[in-house]
Amino acid sequence: MLRKSLLCAAALVFVGCDSTKNDEDSFRDGLPSKEMVEMKTPKKNGQGLTAFYGQGQTAEYLALTVGAAATVNGGTAWVLNLIEEIVKHTPTTIEGDVAVWGPHTDALSPTTWKLTVTRSDDDSYSWVLEGKAKTADDAAFVAILSGTHTVAVDDDGERVKGFGAGEFLIDWEKIRTLPDSNQEEMGTAEIRYSRTDAKAVASVDAEFRQIRDEDAPGTRIDANYRFKQAPGAGGELDFVIKKDIDTDPVRAKIENLAIKSRWEATGAGRSDIKLSGGDLFGEATVSECWDSNFLSGYFAVSFNPAVGYGTVSACGSFSTAVYSTL
Repeated sequence: MLRKSLLCAAALVFVGCDSTKNDEDSFRDGLPSKEMVEMKTPKKNGQGLTAFYGQGQTAEYLALTVGAAATVNGGTAWVLNLIEEIVKHTPTTIEGDVAVWGPHTDALSPTTWKLTVTRSDDDSYSWVLEGKAKTADDAAFVAILSGTHTVAVDDDGERVKGFGAGEFLIDWEKIRTLPDSNQEEMGTAEIRYSRTDAKAVASVDAEFRQIRDEDAPGTRIDANYRFKQAPGAGGELDFVIKKDIDTDPVRAKIENLAIKSRWEATGAGRSDIKLSGGDLFGEATVSECWDSNFLSGYFAVSFNPAVGYGTVSACGSFSTAVYSTL
């Protein structure tokens, strides 16, 4: 940063320091992208996985891991796509450290949007996306998405485009108040992410609160996710769901389902599952390992060893169970 400041001081004599300070692109840099918050898991030729129980079949818990990541990615994609479309346009106003896009209404849309980005420091921003019915007055705007973002910089203090760290909150309860919104989306999601450069470990944490339980209409659940991956290497994903696993209405306590999946760059990996709490008498564990073709080679179940198969040698470098601490 010092080097950049000295260069700016020298340049001030000629053209003024930091000519991009009020440039609209500097405000665009203050927003997250889908790539920054994406959880990337092993894929088979870019396609989804259909799993079946059994040695030599596509690993069941790999498919569950891929599905968990897709849940988070899908939950963030719609709102981040909307932001991406909004900032393709020129800001309506830029006044000092505040840029505003909107209010704007697409020709066939019943909803009016407004995006406000505020610079709090040279490379730090806060932002809020608001919506309202297009026929309502401006007092009806509600904040459906808000967050903070810090743009990554290199050793010379120059911005590294496409990289940064921050957090944001998606409020589906407020989204539900807007015209033509999906009434099946509910609750909130708080996302924290970090992708500071092309060589750094990427991480995404997500906390979903009171979202719809797709397995039990009319009920809500909480879920936590934690993802880490180094470029060109394997990764890991923890996810914990708190819900009534038992379908017996007499046993209605909330259980804790915790899954930790780890994989190598080849795609080979392991999942360790622990089910506890609620109406259970103790803990139950399951482990599964798969090869680079995503085929299950090891399966172990604490409460019913007879259904297990394979040997732990099929787990490669993941020979020891590691359970989620979320």
